[in-house]
Amino acid sequence: MALHRLLLILAAAQCTIATNLFRTPRQSPGSILFNSGNGEQCLGSDRSTGGVCLSRNQCNTQGGKAIGFCGVFATCCSLNACDIRTNTKVAVFINPPLSKESSGLECSYNVEINNNNVCQMRIDFETFNLAPPTTVEPVENVTQRPGYTCRNDIFQVTNLQGNSDTLPSLCGDNSGQHWYVRVNASTNSRAIRINFKIADRNTQPQLPQATWKIKVTQLECFNTLGKYRDGILEAITSSLPSTPLTTSADRDEYLIAPPGCLQYYPDRSGFFESFNYNRGAGPYIANIAYATCFRRTSDVCGIKLTAANFEMAYHDDQNMHVDTDCQINPVTQGVAQSEDYLFIPEAETVEGLRGSKFCGTSAQNQIIASAPPGPLYVHFHSDNLVTDGLPESGYRFNYNVLNNCYLKK
Repeated sequence: MALHRLLLILAAAQCTIATNLFRTPRQSPGSILFNSGNGEQCLGSDRSTGGVCLSRNQCNTQGGKAIGFCGVFATCCSLNACDIRTNTKVAVFINPPLSKESSGLECSYNVEINNNNVCQMRIDFETFNLAPPTTVEPVENVTQRPGYTCRNDIFQVTNLQGNSDTLPSLCGDNSGQHWYVRVNASTNSRAIRINFKIADRNTQPQLPQATWKIKVTQLECFNTLGKYRDGILEAITSSLPSTPLTTSADRDEYLIAPPGCLQYYPDRSGFFESFNYNRGAGPYIANIAYATCFRRTSDVCGIKLTAANFEMAYHDDQNMHVDTDCQINPVTQGVAQSEDYLFIPEAETVEGLRGSKFCGTSAQNQIIASAPPGPLYVHFHSDNLVTDGLPESGYRFNYNVLNNCYLKK
């Protein structure tokens, strides 16, 4: 009888755990009414302004502004001030009210890890409009100038303790883009600093108004079911899938980026573009190198890239703007020449053009298959050189991961 009762209790527990695991936060019973501030996103009373659900004390401590309620014990908090320190699971930072009189400021946010399992922070630029990158004015009879860099408004992310990652500075139009930043409690890398330096619009009235809304999500590098898989609950949860069917996109393990990736796209299709693509107007930022990665599951053999636009500098056109047209052999380099390129491993177009480094307009109006033996990624590299007559507007690709890596015309 006692054994029978124990089995009934275990069955009830299994049902409860499975129900809670497969329930979205919106469906959780009482999660809104009795929320005491879980750090998740929320909407203000106008139903359009975003914030973070915090206790009233947390909102005040972090310099936020209450814009609505997200439960009896919590407030929807807009973090639209500077010099904010937070450790919530999700934080949304909005630019303070800016005018010509209040510009020329520096705005910083310190994000400390929420717990020792946090290994990455994903920064989503929901809105990101700063002054564009610039170069020096052209000089007569001189065809080359320094590259486009962030000289007015500057966005930077630094790892406060670790300083293990070298992250580029950003400016211009980057709405919809994102970044990954590594943190590691075991190496005392427990926080990041996000910093905006905004140029004075009184002295430079031609610059556009700076606006931003960025979301920082702390990601934990462990299977979230692991905390249930010990003791008597091992038998209950061992048969559960590692990724819930209804909330897989919201689970941390789905969003964890492979090592070395500044950007990561876990969905099977979508698009990506160069920083400050600016709807095809560019220009891309000089002196940066980073990897954009894609999720490779066991059924994926490669990735298909379709260029909506592709326009980069090049130094030669003998090889149809691929490989040796994009990067100089150091032994024979001589004078400075363009070395901007997008590296696509094991790439082949439907017309049969093969290469790894693409520059100029070589990927324009092309469908490219990349089927490398390892990770799925592309690598962007830009130099610190602008050559007159060679546009540097950047690129935008649609992508689809492939189950069949044979492309037909």
